[in-house]
Amino acid sequence: MQEQKNEQKHKPVYVGFGSLKGGVGKSSIAEILASYLYYEKKINLFVVDCDFSQYSFFNMRERDKQTVQNGNSALLERMKKHFESFDKNSYYILKSSSERALQDAESFLAKHSTEKFDYVFFDLSGRADDTALVGLTVDMDYVISPIEPDPQSLVACMTYALAVRDLGVSLTSSKIRQIYMLWNKIDKRVNPAVIEFYDQEIARQELGILDSRLPRSSRFKKELTPDNRDVFRSTYLPPDKKLLAGSNIEELAEEIIRKLTL
Repeated sequence: MQEQKNEQKHKPVYVGFGSLKGGVGKSSIAEILASYLYYEKKINLFVVDCDFSQYSFFNMRERDKQTVQNGNSALLERMKKHFESFDKNSYYILKSSSERALQDAESFLAKHSTEKFDYVFFDLSGRADDTALVGLTVDMDYVISPIEPDPQSLVACMTYALAVRDLGVSLTSSKIRQIYMLWNKIDKRVNPAVIEFYDQEIARQELGILDSRLPRSSRFKKELTPDNRDVFRSTYLPPDKKLLAGSNIEELAEEIIRKLTL
């Protein structure tokens, strides 16, 4: 009986990153957060990439492997020091689909039953014609859905969030506790009144909104390079510390740790 309690206590939080609107930064945010939480905050997690239209997570890991293989001596030394200091392998990325994602996650957890995982990140499909997506989405504990201050994009993102909310309420088998909207690509050109209006609308609809807001910035595209340049987005390294200032990734990570619990 005590064993069952311990298992329940250590059940990882299932976090889906979802949007049916392309280009809002869903996968990029998930990739950066996963590496920051794992390498910088020492939070144990693994990723299930079920966005079959692009497999952004899985393909980034493959690019990272190729980059390291073709890297100069400075990059190789950097990677060597990083993993010696970290004293663990890189986090696992499972290539899956909406149909298989939960089964693949549970099988992985069963095979690694002696290891405690805090989170499982699911990069959800962005395809409206993915028939298994609905069931998978409401089986998450939480969903993070990025939004950007563009009227057309906001309408599409709100429609998605409300559909997830309504399904979560109507399906008795659903697990979802909350869908959190996350402002992304904020810059000085954005009218604060737009953000204020949608913040109020999100609250009125009883959706969640994360306090952290991510800026529009080219740093979010900085991947691992063979010549060892600054990196912000990699499955092997956390974002470079000097690039973190002003990115709000640290604040977002702390907010996720605080709010996304079982």
